[in-house]
Amino acid sequence: MKKTLISVLVLLLSVILLCSCSYELKADGFELLGEINWENANDFSEGFAAVKRDGKWGFINSDGELVIDCIYDSVGAFSEGMCAVQTGYAWDYIDTDGNTVIDGDFEAANKFSEGRASVMLNYKYCIIDTEGNKLCNPTFDIIRPFSEGLAVVELDNWFGYIKADGTLLGDLTYGGASDFSDGLAEVFTDYLSGFIGTDGNYVIEEKFDDGSSFSEGLCAAEKDGSWGFIGKDGEFVIEPKWSEAGDFKNGFSVVSNGSKYGYINADGEEITELKYHNAYDFSDGLARIRTMGTAYAAFGFIDESGEYVIEPTYLAARDFSEGYAAVQLTNELWGYIAKDGTPVIDFDFDEAYAFNEGVARVKIGEKYGFIKINTEG
Repeated sequence: MKKTLISVLVLLLSVILLCSCSYELKADGFELLGEINWENANDFSEGFAAVKRDGKWGFINSDGELVIDCIYDSVGAFSEGMCAVQTGYAWDYIDTDGNTVIDGDFEAANKFSEGRASVMLNYKYCIIDTEGNKLCNPTFDIIRPFSEGLAVVELDNWFGYIKADGTLLGDLTYGGASDFSDGLAEVFTDYLSGFIGTDGNYVIEEKFDDGSSFSEGLCAAEKDGSWGFIGKDGEFVIEPKWSEAGDFKNGFSVVSNGSKYGYINADGEEITELKYHNAYDFSDGLARIRTMGTAYAAFGFIDESGEYVIEPTYLAARDFSEGYAAVQLTNELWGYIAKDGTPVIDFDFDEAYAFNEGVARVKIGEKYGFIKINTEG
């Protein structure tokens, strides 16, 4: 009896695994890239996606072809034509043909940005160029990606900036520092926040309790416990009156009164009441929101006028990207909808992610695969 039960369980497991690998996609305008049979997978970046098989990582192209064999213990994502890969304890960089282009035996390696990447040697970070040349000594505890020619560095809890040539912009004198955006970066000293330019000089004196990043000419800033928005002269353009405020994206910002969320435009006008339990940035012309129903939290989408385009009915949802959004039904299965709310890909998946470079990652059981937007008609 016990052997029979075990045999049945093994058969059922085999059927489940077979189903996850032989899934047939029935959706007009979309195609399945190969089968859903990867142990793990990451989103596409620069035309390639990392996939895992037999415990090792490799890469497929946008046609679903395995173009770089699964031989690596860990991988990053392609950026500026290169990707960090790990074999054993060592990290190197490969190109899109799978050739090793920087053989550095690094202890850690991050993606390239603006022609520079941070790598770890002897438990400290330095920066390298695209040929693998070290542009400074491995000195820092943290080096963030470059933005507008500068990168945040940290050593012993003090922050500063490093230039693309490997020299410091001034000294490590800040208690906190953010990436540059719109030519300015927020820095902290003596528990107050101000903003410096790319020359390292203060453009806005330290007078705020906290701040964010400049985006679309405005920056969220906190003064005396309330958030508003300042211009590049450091003066409030939108007076502080919210308990939270996010960056402006696509002409709108999410704000909160402490318990509920809503949206304002660049004139500071509330385009919705502060009535959502969660609110997210606009993407593809629509914003994802969450309301609290009697039984569960429900996700829906509003347009730029603040009107519902898709009523809150979904257990979970991801932002719209490339015209579609992954949403989850109350039975916990995921599928995809168009911007008018029409289902376009059946709710067959245990996980579904946003479209990126025309391809979305999906999961059935314990296996991953990819769905591609068919642009050929």
